Amino acid sequence: MANKRRNAREAALQILYMLERGQPKKETESVVRYWEHDWVVESDCHLCPEDCSDREKPKSRFSKPINHQAESAFTKQLVEGVHKNSEKIDQEISQHSHNWKLNRMSFIDRNILRIAIFEIIFCDEIPLKVSINEAIEIAKTYGDKNSAPFINGILDQIR
Repeated sequence: MANKRRNAREAALQILYMLERGQPKKETESVVRYWEHDWVVESDCHLCPEDCSDREKPKSRFSKPINHQAESAFTKQLVEGVHKNSEKIDQEISQHSHNWKLNRMSFIDRNILRIAIFEIIFCDEIPLKVSINEAIEIAKTYGDKNSAPFINGILDQIR
């Protein structure tokens, strides 16, 4: 069973994904909209529009726990932190992703990296190993077969 912070990271991934796809435009509105809906775990359910490639479609829908107050606060911290510091975070990704431009990465991989790098740079209370491990585990769940090693390789350089 995923822990509360894992749930929050997964929720942040979904919200950042929606923001990047342009629906809605504001991160705060996305957080509120996300937590107002009842999400359930369903196999073969995709969070992206039909025009997405299979590489960008997660394997299952994100879940929302029944008691989500703590997850909601951490999700909001992640989404707003990534959004506010996106320039610095994207610069870090670009600097360490040799031969890979941001726009060539899948939406999922790019946003998993953004969350992890935000945690590494701005969340001193979260151990580095935890941020990296969580990103890798989320990549195994929602990315393709190359996502986890790709993300691990980039995050390993940011220490």
